[in-house]
Amino acid sequence: MDASTIRLLLIDDEENSFILLRRLLSKMPGKIFETEWAATYEAGLTALDRHSHDVCLLDFRLGPRTGLELLAEAVERKVQTPIIILTGQSDPKIDIGATQLGAADFLLKDQVEPVMLERVIRYSIQRAAALKALQKSNERFRLLFERSMDAILISNDEGQFVEVNRAACRLLGSTREQLCRMKWSDFLSTAPRPGPAARPDTLGELTFVKPSGERCFIEFSASQLASDLNLSILRDVTERRNLEREIQEISEREQRRLGQDLHDGLGQSMTGIAFLAKVLQQKLQGKHAEESDAAGNIANLINEALAQTRRLSRGLCPVDLETNDIEAALEQLAENLRTLFGVKCDMRCDPDINITDNDVAVHLYRIAQEATSNAVKHGEAKNICVSLTTTGSRLMLRVADDGAGFPQEPQKNKGMGLRVMNHRARIIGATISVREPPEGGVVVTCSLKRSQAAKKKPAVKKRA
Repeated sequence: MDASTIRLLLIDDEENSFILLRRLLSKMPGKIFETEWAATYEAGLTALDRHSHDVCLLDFRLGPRTGLELLAEAVERKVQTPIIILTGQSDPKIDIGATQLGAADFLLKDQVEPVMLERVIRYSIQRAAALKALQKSNERFRLLFERSMDAILISNDEGQFVEVNRAACRLLGSTREQLCRMKWSDFLSTAPRPGPAARPDTLGELTFVKPSGERCFIEFSASQLASDLNLSILRDVTERRNLEREIQEISEREQRRLGQDLHDGLGQSMTGIAFLAKVLQQKLQGKHAEESDAAGNIANLINEALAQTRRLSRGLCPVDLETNDIEAALEQLAENLRTLFGVKCDMRCDPDINITDNDVAVHLYRIAQEATSNAVKHGEAKNICVSLTTTGSRLMLRVADDGAGFPQEPQKNKGMGLRVMNHRARIIGATISVREPPEGGVVVTCSLKRSQAAKKKPAVKKRA
């Protein structure tokens, strides 16, 4: 069949209407119509069921039944052929009813003329094609929406869930019907929402507790879908976070082992060598031998190397952190900076700070260690201030320096220190901010809820 041929179905119980229609269609230049006539309700429905027509003209009166009844039944059977209602009288109720049922248009028989009929047919076919394309697009979207491994949630500005996919149901531990009666506030104190107009997409992390009591770590992306609709995509990274924590704990244990080996193994050996060198110096002095000065120099060099070894072992394994004494550990860090690098390093700690979770104490110390190391090595700072204070319900670790700040053009594959600090902060539920104040230097701030720094001691079972 030629692409310009329009297949038209007329459902009308009067043959005169079919003859009149063919006459009108013949007056449309450049159009070729293949017309079929169905004279009864049943014949018309059977013809529509074949889905072989581009457009259908349906008379309102079909004997004892109406065209609106046929239209309703065709819609129920998922007929996609655009249907135009024809009637002999102007009745707004019929027009409204036809539109509500899905009619493509509504025409009065005594007002139909070739130009109007051609326009209505063309518009109905174009509209049907657009609706079909939209339906296919919606089907593809629904397929992607449901099969996505990530949880996808659509909510309004009040946080009420409008639509969720199966992955969201699995992640949040609820059915689709349950979620569509809930809000973000039922899971989180703060919902993931898009940012300002300049940055409509928001990325971040959050945690929440499932109804089962399991704590989950989530990466999310939020953006505005419409004026009152927000799209959130969530990815469960709990397993990855737990693996990262295990790797970090292994790293900490290895650092402690190396520190202890330096202190107990190499340190003890060097202490013995220094003692023997001192004894040798004394013996040579007793014999008034010239080599006594050389032996003394050897003893001094060994003692200096021993002091350096002890400082390294403290950096790898700060003894004070074994008892969660973060203040003493930070003071020791400041003393090492003053001794090893010759910088002025002040340390201030609020007296009421009490960190009972050893993991938190270790990660805060390592963040301070990384920040001060960056200040000395990359910023060439001469003055560093380390402070651990409380502000309301939060614990604030702050490292400020007077160094050169960040380079204008960061080198490729650099910035590992900042990533490590962010990683450590995420593990303990803290946040890291880095800024360059107007007066110069860099300020690194780690913020943590005070409640997260406390760890309940496990109950000790009494023996029977």
